[in-house]
Amino acid sequence: MKRLWICAIAVAFVVSSAGFAAARQAATKPAEKKPAAKVQLPAAITEAFKKAYPEAVIKNTAKETENGKTVYEVESVDKGMNRDLIYNPDGTVVECEEQINPADLPVPVAAALKQLYPKATITKAEKLMKGQTLQYEMALKGAAKSSAAFTPDGKLVPTVPEKK
Repeated sequence: MKRLWICAIAVAFVVSSAGFAAARQAATKPAEKKPAAKVQLPAAITEAFKKAYPEAVIKNTAKETENGKTVYEVESVDKGMNRDLIYNPDGTVVECEEQINPADLPVPVAAALKQLYPKATITKAEKLMKGQTLQYEMALKGAAKSSAAFTPDGKLVPTVPEKK
């Protein structure tokens, strides 16, 4: 009987310890970020998007303010590749960032990357068009830096330190 009583106490201790650990973990776990609700796009943006990317599927939309101006962000997928666009309310594109296959990088970009980071592996490649400026951004693995950006002619784009 004494053994049974000791076993019961041990089981109760283990169960309460596990419950305490789970409660503590839940209390310290960061809250899950809920995806932002899609916003209704102005008709000019919807028309421009559908005309430019007829097979793309919109994943999310957002209304933002950049430099005091209202813009709309459209996140989409087209043939398995991600594309994010920022539009003015009149439907003109401010910025376009689209995922590309690393094999599709321009030869000067691939050569410059290989020269600077010979052991790097590209984990993600994107083509970024902002205004009239085009550049290629890559996420890297096995290099001194985790990312690099180049102009189409293979010149390294200096990184700007993030504001804190």
